[in-house]
Amino acid sequence: MGAQSTAYPIFLNLEGKPCLVVGGGAVGERKALGLAESGANVTVVSPEMTERLKAEDRVNRVDRNFDAADLDGQVLVFAATDSEQVNGHVVEVSRARGIWVNDATSADRSDFILPATVRRGGLTIAISTQGGSPAYAKLLKEMLESEFGDEHAEMVALLADLRPRVRATLASPADRRNFWDRVVTEETLSLIKCGKMDIVTERIEQWLSS
Repeated sequence: MGAQSTAYPIFLNLEGKPCLVVGGGAVGERKALGLAESGANVTVVSPEMTERLKAEDRVNRVDRNFDAADLDGQVLVFAATDSEQVNGHVVEVSRARGIWVNDATSADRSDFILPATVRRGGLTIAISTQGGSPAYAKLLKEMLESEFGDEHAEMVALLADLRPRVRATLASPADRRNFWDRVVTEETLSLIKCGKMDIVTERIEQWLSS
């Protein structure tokens, strides 16, 4: 990815999909655990691994150096060793097979980059400088983490639970839009933050029946 290109933001559904991490150090650990959290079928190839990786049941471990055959069936690859030469080889053979690859030592050699993320339940906020400054992305992440509390997770969960009921109760698209305009507000978020879910529930019931 060239310095002047604009990255295309995307959230991937990796549930059950095979993903390979080459490297079992601290960087490889972060990549592997992030993939496992997304439900991917994760394999880590490395002659040495962190204690956390050794104890992680959601990761398939292969205790040796990388071999091109490790790419068989993989949909994403992460070159996460501390060697630019090894990572470069992983990138080369991955691209030869048409597999998207991320190089932890070079954003320019990567087919995709990973954003810094803030997660609050079903809410995910992604931050990227397109590889220009991971330190700045980290700073923005810390700022957002202090600003976005657990009320956002509760808000997303509430709205997700309401969706099927709203579709079943309000037949008109205009009525559904009006309902969501009433519910999805800063006031609702503030009430949730203050622990006044009873007021939110009362209003929802009123708006659904009116």
